[in-house]
Amino acid sequence: MLEVNNLSLQMQNQNLLEDINFTLNRGETLCIIGESGSGKTTLLRSLLGLMPLSLGSVRLNGQVYQSPEKTQTGLPSTQMVMQDPIAALNPRQKIKLSIAESLYRSSLKASELDQAIKQALKDVELPEEIENRYPSQISLGQAQRVCIARAIVAKPDILFFDEPLSALDAIIQKQIAHLLDRLKKQNELSYIFITHDLGFARHYADKILLLNHGKVEEYQDVSLFFKGPESAYGQELLKAAYILGSLPQKKTKENRAA
Repeated sequence: MLEVNNLSLQMQNQNLLEDINFTLNRGETLCIIGESGSGKTTLLRSLLGLMPLSLGSVRLNGQVYQSPEKTQTGLPSTQMVMQDPIAALNPRQKIKLSIAESLYRSSLKASELDQAIKQALKDVELPEEIENRYPSQISLGQAQRVCIARAIVAKPDILFFDEPLSALDAIIQKQIAHLLDRLKKQNELSYIFITHDLGFARHYADKILLLNHGKVEEYQDVSLFFKGPESAYGQELLKAAYILGSLPQKKTKENRAA
């Protein structure tokens, strides 16, 4: 579905990204990991056309959307969920209007639009009455659910996430993670996560893309990566995570919570 071929980005004679290659199939989750400054956010911005490519291409369903000759802001059938849900919502806008933003190009009638918003809120396990509140009147966890509702209401094929759980407490993180897993299975969605949380990546990813200074150090199945990274950088990253206690005891896909 999504193909990234030889993607490179240079700015002011500096290589920000170099020869990035990966694919994302329907229903898959890719976690992009690496230390701060490794190029994760730059890669995400390049995929979305917010930074022009120097080399390579981004294809969606066989069609080129990003290349040195062609830059398109955004990708069709994709949506984005940011790290800070409160900042992502207009404080002067009711929740229902924020969700409706994703459908402004649709030809839905008013009654159909209203029903789509209500269904999106139901899908993220929020009460219907929350649509008439403002962001300041809901909790941080509820705000992130609203952002997810805004993303899924447009029925995308791919969702991009930039550290969507890091601003939440541990209990809410777990609830949102389970919600996203359910929505993925329910709607055959594909996910791309930027994350520092290796425990989350091991539990929910199908594939791992490890970046280091804008280059791919590892790109492989999640079970193979956590069984034993091929690169010295990957080995050191896992070793540090175990020492710091940020990587919990191993879990497999067979014992994931639904």
